[in-house]
Amino acid sequence: MEKFIWSVAIMGTVAAGLGCGGGEARPAASASSGGEVAAPKPVSPVSKSGSGSVDALIGSAGGRLELTEGPRVVIPAGAIEEAAEYVLKTAPITTAFFNEESERPIGPTFVLSPAVVAPDGDYVEVSMPMASLPDGWGEPAIAYEYAVGARVGAEDSVHTKWQYENAPVSNGRATARMDALTGMRLQFVLTNLEAQ
Repeated sequence: MEKFIWSVAIMGTVAAGLGCGGGEARPAASASSGGEVAAPKPVSPVSKSGSGSVDALIGSAGGRLELTEGPRVVIPAGAIEEAAEYVLKTAPITTAFFNEESERPIGPTFVLSPAVVAPDGDYVEVSMPMASLPDGWGEPAIAYEYAVGARVGAEDSVHTKWQYENAPVSNGRATARMDALTGMRLQFVLTNLEAQ
């Protein structure tokens, strides 16, 4: 009797595996060549927001990433040839803008990575909410960090500098239109005209 029960259990398992027992045999789902399932490529602009960090697969149609902390980056169509994962996130604060009375940082230090270059005749738009300018302060600017070479005496360390671009206020946001983003830190700043 035990052999009979054991044989029925085995036959039932084999039958289920072959699709018997009233069901239809179905081929197993297969992955693309190489054993990897290809991720869908975005065919329209992507728009995503989050707090602290937000990421999205962005393709040739471009897209928009925004943080609840304020920074927004709009990548135009044509800036990205092959779809890639882009991350917009807050970054470690920099003391670069606290060294002089003539500058004040606006909002968090942030980074978009990897680097992106706008197509000819277009731009990457980076903005931050700003309702009004404080008295005595000029138009906002965006400072972006860029590498200038390896740091002397330090392994895997890069020496960087900050470059400025104008970011005039329009529709309640300080907005910079940039040819490229380096994949390094960004910071909106105000200049104190009276302290210069």
